[in-house]
Amino acid sequence: MTPETDEDYCMRGHRVPALEPELISDVAYRVCKIIGINKASFKKGKAEKLVSRLENHGIHLDVIEDDEWFDATRATVDPSKGMIYVPNKLYTELCRGKAEAVRIFLHEMGHIVLGHRPLLHFAEAQATLLEDSEWQADYFADAVMDLLKLPRSEAQMEFKF
Repeated sequence: MTPETDEDYCMRGHRVPALEPELISDVAYRVCKIIGINKASFKKGKAEKLVSRLENHGIHLDVIEDDEWFDATRATVDPSKGMIYVPNKLYTELCRGKAEAVRIFLHEMGHIVLGHRPLLHFAEAQATLLEDSEWQADYFADAVMDLLKLPRSEAQMEFKF
């Protein structure tokens, strides 16, 4: 069995309409083109301008003080309101262009641009990977990072002795 039809697949998020990887990649490309997102958008000191451009497209960022943030998640989103909520420490890392913060931000943005709304139904069929909102948001984030040739992780210094 493939992961898409695996009877033992365990959802990580809400069940949403299935989206093929090619469609998610196409959405990532179009979002970048329409909003003007490029590799420089995530360079140190540029994220603030990106956040401002996103607001013109109905995507808003609410930065919560670290001492008020509930640490169960790194960030959260309300797709119906176009709101992404992040702790100040993550926003600071995003503004510094840190790869992990960029991926988390893009993941949350993916929930919005992919139109995620939980499905309320009594499906007899087992949910699949393609119906998992978390998998879709991860795929979107990775598609944008690949498209823009952004690093997936920070470069580390290696000392050879």
